Amino acid sequence: MKENKQNMGMNLRNKIVSIGLLPIIITLIGLHFFPNTEMLGVGLLLSLIMLTYNIIRMKDLNFFLLLGTLGIGTCFVLRLFWGYKYVPLNTITPTVEFSLMAFAFIYHTAPELYKDIVSKLGIRICFSYKFETKIIIVLSSVHLIILYIIKTLNHDWSPEGRFFMINVIPVSIYIICLIINTLGIHFVAKIDLSKQNIIRIAPVCNGKLLLSNKNMSSQVWDLPIERNLEGTVEDCIKYATKTAKRFTGKNIQPRLILQYSEECSCGICNNILLFILPLKAESDIRLEGKFFKFEDMENGQHQLNKSIKKELEHLKDAASLWKEFYL
Repeated sequence: MKENKQNMGMNLRNKIVSIGLLPIIITLIGLHFFPNTEMLGVGLLLSLIMLTYNIIRMKDLNFFLLLGTLGIGTCFVLRLFWGYKYVPLNTITPTVEFSLMAFAFIYHTAPELYKDIVSKLGIRICFSYKFETKIIIVLSSVHLIILYIIKTLNHDWSPEGRFFMINVIPVSIYIICLIINTLGIHFVAKIDLSKQNIIRIAPVCNGKLLLSNKNMSSQVWDLPIERNLEGTVEDCIKYATKTAKRFTGKNIQPRLILQYSEECSCGICNNILLFILPLKAESDIRLEGKFFKFEDMENGQHQLNKSIKKELEHLKDAASLWKEFYL
């Protein structure tokens, strides 16, 4: 019982994705107590340490940690080499806020870009950042528009009002995001520790399976398409169909052949949905990889991802059926 509570606590901490905003919050507050360039350097170092730990230890790429590293790093480099030329006095906070809002908007409108980057790093996406990015987009947009209007009208405001509008509000937005994320996770935990759906799509053709080597630093082969989605099984089926069309350009319907649970390296229990994508010709799909015979994979000639090893028998049976169907 005690162990289950500890595991639950670990899962909750891991799902607080807004923890990636901490280096930004610390840096923006520290700018008012320490020299700007030095504080940006400390913030960048903290971001890099947390990002490295997140990738190596938790096998995850926290979206907000990545954005914070890029935003703080950009300001640090500009201040270090060009002084106040590109980042004038008292503009660091709005600059970081705008960059974070812009990247959040890109993620929210085109999440596939982030997923493709993470996939190429050989990292499994365990979390969705859509709700948190929506908070940042809405609140930061309103704040920056108000700042622009005030500047355009040449409003004469007090030093206290200026400090509050430029420096306090952005930090408050990120703190609000962190609090809402934390409270939301604990609320969900009281109802049910919701599982993250991992959609895996296996393209098969003529009794062979398409695999790709996602991580350039290793020779481990895995399915070329893996995406995460929060929702029902029906939502996953619709998303799998949409994703398949993106890579084939055709209305080929993926078939759900297996569903099982698997604990991720970061402690989250994932609901794995395995789809098979039957192709008439290998050229029907636009993906890097290689088609393998199941005999070669079973003989251990290639190093396979642990998930593939669990799924191999199911994939082999399904691929054989579709081979006979097309013949």
